[in-house]
Amino acid sequence: MDKNIANELLLWAGKKNLGKWVDHSYNVARVAEKIANECSLDGNLAYIFGLLHDIGRYEGITGLRHIYSGYKFLNEKGYNNIAKICLTHSFPYKNIFSFQGKMDCSSEEINYLKNELEKIE
Repeated sequence: MDKNIANELLLWAGKKNLGKWVDHSYNVARVAEKIANECSLDGNLAYIFGLLHDIGRYEGITGLRHIYSGYKFLNEKGYNNIAKICLTHSFPYKNIFSFQGKMDCSSEEINYLKNELEKIE
């Protein structure tokens, strides 16, 4: 994926659910890119990851659900590495119950996320 596709995806998501989360995503993208470049890492990839980390918010104002939605959405589009950012960005460690927010997923969805999170290194 390149920045243009990432921007198109965020624009699509932002139209489905307007809100400050879109500006937040652009800010995270710019900061992630700058940090990556300063650390001799891939700034373009960091920008894309930062831009799409909250893509699941396209469904509305949600808690854990935005993680589930973003992870599923990007995996279904074949962007598995970017999907991992959706999954991992809200967990300080690999425990689904370390999430600080509303647990607004079904028990099946929570178990799915729990299993997927455990696979991440």
